[in-house]
Amino acid sequence: MDIPVRDFRTKAEQDLLDLYERAADALPGNASIAAMRQSAIRSYAGLGLPHRRVEAWKYTDLRGRIEDVPPLLAEADIQVGETELEAAFGKAVMALPAYRIVLAGGEFRGDLSDVGALREDGVELSSLAQMLESPPAWLAASLDDVAARGDDVVIALNTALMTAGVALRLPEGLTLQKPIHLIHLDAPGALGSMYTRNALVAEEGASASLLESFGTLGAQGTDAQDVQRNAVTTVSLGPKSAIHHVKLQREALETIHLNVWAAAIGAEARYNAFQLSMGAALSRNQVYVRFDGEGAATDISGATLARGSQHCDTTLVVEHNVPACESRELFKLVLNDNARGVFQGKIVVAPDAQKTDGKQMSQALLLSETAEFDSKPELEIYADDVVCGHGATSGQIDEDLLFYLRARGLPETEARALLIQAFVGEAFEALDDETIGEALSSVSADWLGTPVE
Repeated sequence: MDIPVRDFRTKAEQDLLDLYERAADALPGNASIAAMRQSAIRSYAGLGLPHRRVEAWKYTDLRGRIEDVPPLLAEADIQVGETELEAAFGKAVMALPAYRIVLAGGEFRGDLSDVGALREDGVELSSLAQMLESPPAWLAASLDDVAARGDDVVIALNTALMTAGVALRLPEGLTLQKPIHLIHLDAPGALGSMYTRNALVAEEGASASLLESFGTLGAQGTDAQDVQRNAVTTVSLGPKSAIHHVKLQREALETIHLNVWAAAIGAEARYNAFQLSMGAALSRNQVYVRFDGEGAATDISGATLARGSQHCDTTLVVEHNVPACESRELFKLVLNDNARGVFQGKIVVAPDAQKTDGKQMSQALLLSETAEFDSKPELEIYADDVVCGHGATSGQIDEDLLFYLRARGLPETEARALLIQAFVGEAFEALDDETIGEALSSVSADWLGTPVE
């Protein structure tokens, strides 16, 4: 295979090429998937790891942060019980009535997943590795179109190296009464790279909630492992369908977490997305949303809770390609110690996308003088009949409100936690699923109750 020649590659950049070369023959998929992988690795080779001189990565120097690339994580016999899951994700999250799908150590675990129940309720479900051997048309379209971004290194590497994940199709008119809980687990003490790809297709009139949780068994709040995770989820929404997509990221503190959500929204469909980011040393959450049909809407929100030297970057691109669509984005960040939070949000309105309504806001609460918040909101508008706006704010806890609560008998720690919870609570209110919202609020409250070292 011809690899583009570059004047200079870091050790990590070459390690990634070597990783592909060693694994290529064993990666799942037929000849067309193999060709897709080769095209993707060539794309990566020409781009390299992004750095500060790449505009979309100016606040997150991936080339500088990744010095070595561990081998692909070997399949591990990870023993998982309810106690371990509760420790990784919180009791409230694991108590949710849901269909569970488990990816442990980067491998699909059918023995831990509610495959039978989902299929009985009408969902077409299979492991991605199995489907890649003979991809159905709906999966091929998801791989080729929804995540097709030639300038995105994270997606290119994922396409080249994806080894596991799940593919789900909701047939026309199906409404799931319980959410699908897609659980991504790491093993404590593990060393390795993981590349997972998930695909969800909702046909006309179908609706469901998808909760993706990322956690580490037995190592929450420690630096017990060194995992580099690259996870991509594509969502295709047919006309008048509705998907509520939620993420909890709570991995061990030495993890590098790169995640992409790519959604294509059909006419009169609705895509609601929410992300709660709490773990990992470095996390980059990318959300790409594309309107393909008129009269559609999306509400994308999230909360970041970071302390120590954590770095969390959320980068969002919403593409209004057709008329009469609505988008709302609200992200809240709470940053302590030397933590750094980044929010980049771009709304693009195409020339034909008249009657677009798009609004975006990011707000950060800085709990220390050394915490840092970087925000870059953007509007790129090529139509004239639109209503669009954006904003960003940052500040500290209101001392008057703190004094008010303390004057009524609350200890300072509890009063601060209450004000912080109220600050992030606005983002949680955007969740349509009240049960999931309460569970994630419980997880965030646990974070606020943990003493800062």
